[in-house]
Amino acid sequence: MFSIANCVSQNKLTKHAIKDLKIGALLIFIGVNLRFAIGNIVHGLIYFDFLQSGNHEHRYEVHVPNLPDMCGDVVMAIVFAFAYIFITSDSVKKIVRGMANNSSELRNQDVLPIRQLIDWAKTLFFLSIIGFGLYFFSKYFLSVGIETFLEDEEESRILFILNVLNCVIRLSSVFIFVYIYSKYLFLNKPITLTLYAFFFIRFLCATNMFGFITEYDLYIGASVLDFLTPILIIHSIISIFIGL
Repeated sequence: MFSIANCVSQNKLTKHAIKDLKIGALLIFIGVNLRFAIGNIVHGLIYFDFLQSGNHEHRYEVHVPNLPDMCGDVVMAIVFAFAYIFITSDSVKKIVRGMANNSSELRNQDVLPIRQLIDWAKTLFFLSIIGFGLYFFSKYFLSVGIETFLEDEEESRILFILNVLNCVIRLSSVFIFVYIYSKYLFLNKPITLTLYAFFFIRFLCATNMFGFITEYDLYIGASVLDFLTPILIIHSIISIFIGL
């Protein structure tokens, strides 16, 4: 998509808009990587006691929101907010109005690639908000509510339904972030499918949704896989520097 931007004539109107769209998309990509870091890497560090509070009476737990989680989620929300500011900047709005009014400042051959760039950036943003919303709702409302109010009702049908719903929401959120990651880097299909498979296997280990592993293996399986996540982060950092 950035190659499309390079084909557009760089007059003053389009130059600022393309720059803002690129920054906005980059911030979305950074937010997605923060989600992987918070949900996976921090999880593994806490499980194996590499990251713990100094107070033994208030240890961080992997199955409930903790301080590193919450701090990371706040940063992620701020990053997405800044992405919105850039994607809806005045320069981008002027471009949109110019295309609607057939502005003389835009060459006809530039309209389609600019529209594609705008649609691409906005699609990534709206998907990131949906993914973050599902992630936030599951983590801070549904999971906490189930743990607090229905913990003792192990045979309850309501508990079963809510647990399944929670698993579906969590998995949907993960897949949305993987989709954004793949679309930003324009990964080929085999690599994309590998990413989906990795996060799906990790999800099964973290939730024991199908009940085919023991409770002890549940967390250790996900935590071991979490230490593979830095490969994604390193790949992201390299891709960002290459794209600068």
